[in-house]
Amino acid sequence: MPAKTIEEILKETKIYQILRPKLVTTSPNVPLKDALDLMHREKAGYIVVADAHLKVVGMFTEREVLMKVLRPGVSLSEPVSKYMRTDVHTLKKSDTVGDAIKAMHKFGIRHVPLVDEFGRMNGVLSIRTIVNFLAELFP
Repeated sequence: MPAKTIEEILKETKIYQILRPKLVTTSPNVPLKDALDLMHREKAGYIVVADAHLKVVGMFTEREVLMKVLRPGVSLSEPVSKYMRTDVHTLKKSDTVGDAIKAMHKFGIRHVPLVDEFGRMNGVLSIRTIVNFLAELFP
């Protein structure tokens, strides 16, 4: 039987098959200082911002830090919700790695929050996880 192509593997492999368990999350009212401390402590380039019902309400990434937070007049006591991105694209763990790559390319993002059938956050997929998965496909 011939070996599968990369394209076939990406169309067949589900996100849950490559997912790493790390998920960095906080609530929208957390001060910027605490959000930045969390990113540093967890060595993460993102925070998924969720409400009390675990619904994703935003993403706060290194990009937001560089483009919005590192400006004159920004107070680290302000809530992370003021600086998070709210146009968040989500996927489900049952979506394919190919779906994730397409979404990341289309929306210019490096982290995709994962939600269950009720829209509750249950993971995050990073471009780093996808790159590691692809690297493992090559001997």
